[in-house]
Amino acid sequence: MKRFFTLALLVCTALLALSGCKDGGGEKIDYNLVFVNDSDAKIVAVAAEFQDQNMGSQNANSSPLKRGESFGFEAGEYPVTVYAFDRPVYDVSDGALAELTIQSPPPEGERWYVIARDGAGGLELTVDTRWPEGV
Repeated sequence: MKRFFTLALLVCTALLALSGCKDGGGEKIDYNLVFVNDSDAKIVAVAAEFQDQNMGSQNANSSPLKRGESFGFEAGEYPVTVYAFDRPVYDVSDGALAELTIQSPPPEGERWYVIARDGAGGLELTVDTRWPEGV
């Protein structure tokens, strides 16, 4: 009985800790800049080019992001340019599906959400301080 109680307590503690890590969209968010896919476009890689550092992210198997999936980045010095690619890339000069430059950091205590949406001319990136509704 004591073993069962200890195990149940550990499981409850773990669930409580994990529930505090979720954002409204269900993704674990611990980042200053979050790329969110709200499109049907084939987005395989995302890169963030800050003044002091460059970062990139893609799924381990190079599969495209599904609608509602996201990548997070720890912010560097602004401005930052965010790029979305339809294939794995190792250099941002390879030609992106879309790109967006953000000139300044988000307001204190906030984060930027870069949102990919289908547009009339192809993939469009927008920025907001809130997780997109419906995603």
